[in-house]
Amino acid sequence: MTEPSDSPLHGSRDSRGRNERAVDDGANGRGTNGRGASARECGRRRFLVAAGVGTATSVLAGCLSQAPGDEDETTTTDDGAGTTTERDAGSATAWPLFGHDARNSGHAPDATGPASDAAVEWRFDGETPTMNSSPAVVDGTVYVPGSGDPGYVHAVDAETGEAKWRFEPDGYASSAPAVVDGTVYFGTWGRKFYALDAATGDPVWTTDVGHRFGSSSPVVDDGVVYVGTVGDGPLVASGDDDEQFESCAVLALDAASGDERWRYDDFGEKENVEASPALADSRVYVGSESELCALDAATGDVAWQRTDVQTNADVSPAVVDGVVYYGAPNTADDGPPANLYAFDAATGDTRWTTGIDDVSLRTSPAIADGTVYVAASSTRTCILESDDCSGTTRGRVYAVDAATGERQWMAPIETDTRSSPAVVGDRVYVGCNDGVSAVTTDGESAWRVDFEGDREDGPYVKSSPAVADGRLFVGASDGRLRAISE
Repeated sequence: MTEPSDSPLHGSRDSRGRNERAVDDGANGRGTNGRGASARECGRRRFLVAAGVGTATSVLAGCLSQAPGDEDETTTTDDGAGTTTERDAGSATAWPLFGHDARNSGHAPDATGPASDAAVEWRFDGETPTMNSSPAVVDGTVYVPGSGDPGYVHAVDAETGEAKWRFEPDGYASSAPAVVDGTVYFGTWGRKFYALDAATGDPVWTTDVGHRFGSSSPVVDDGVVYVGTVGDGPLVASGDDDEQFESCAVLALDAASGDERWRYDDFGEKENVEASPALADSRVYVGSESELCALDAATGDVAWQRTDVQTNADVSPAVVDGVVYYGAPNTADDGPPANLYAFDAATGDTRWTTGIDDVSLRTSPAIADGTVYVAASSTRTCILESDDCSGTTRGRVYAVDAATGERQWMAPIETDTRSSPAVVGDRVYVGCNDGVSAVTTDGESAWRVDFEGDREDGPYVKSSPAVADGRLFVGASDGRLRAISE
């Protein structure tokens, strides 16, 4: 097929045509599981009342009381053992933040996406070097930032690919925005956190909390924005052993004003929180380079903390039915290349651990209908100016039983995977080295769309797909947003 031309600002189009094609790939397999346990209490946090702490420039009117994707559709049940579970009814027309919902489930149960014969419907040029941030979709509009300089934030018509508005923040946004109650929330590398009017792109408020914002996508609930930051420094550039670095932090910001309510910053020097928080049962679950912890959503107090398991700053936890699912590469001298974990959300105790056969497990899991889906990959490495190479380049999607950790199947992807999967209907969508692949929830190949670009190797996809109203939306390293449909 002929790829649609780019759609720049104000809807004008250029004449560049690219061919992007859909091809099949895939297979399946099975595997095993294991166990482990431990927990440790931790230390320092600061609680800041909302009045006057932040540097908000204006105030958002109205009440923000529900998590995105939960509006009047969340039911709470008791399983008879005192365990409370939540389930979103979902939305066919919205993917309002990274991971679809506040729990980072990666699953939209009521949505529809391209099942077969997929192709690029339109392509939008974000006028930015890269678009590795994941898009959000609400009310027929796709919201996506450019993750390079300049880093415009765009609102794009989901059906036509035409621009609605463009906003240029201070710095660029590496994370997906959260779109809640008519407001777009995101942070930038320029130390600013923004709230924009979703209809016009006008700033509602802006705050500077003294931190840079990396790949951590915000989650909004009950009038509070939760987001992670990256470390910075040194604070004292003395050039000796007394140098002090700014610690990274997990922040709770007032959604109406941007004022800081609390921060948790008991992290090591030079650490980063690139992961997106997950919110469930009044707790914030987040990982860093050295720990996975659960924080009280109202105060920032530590409920539990795990420092005895492998973690990765880029991996976001997902919380479904009282269980925290999390994966990371294994840096130990023995064991599998990577591990997928299930922790009790109330206590942090390990329920199961499953080995993953690919070392590059730096994507977040998705959970749907009792199955955990995770994308991992391995990359062939070669010594410069030498024929000495080792390993293979491959991507694979794993399906694991959510209750037991038993592997159900493994589906190979033609190239290495770069993004967290999205599950809609009986399809699992994942971005990879030069396009997007879809496999069925039985592990069979459904389709693959290869992206054409201005370079010989084509653009890679680190952006996680957002799926709504029959279309899949994804950014790519060439600074373009694409819509894929049947």
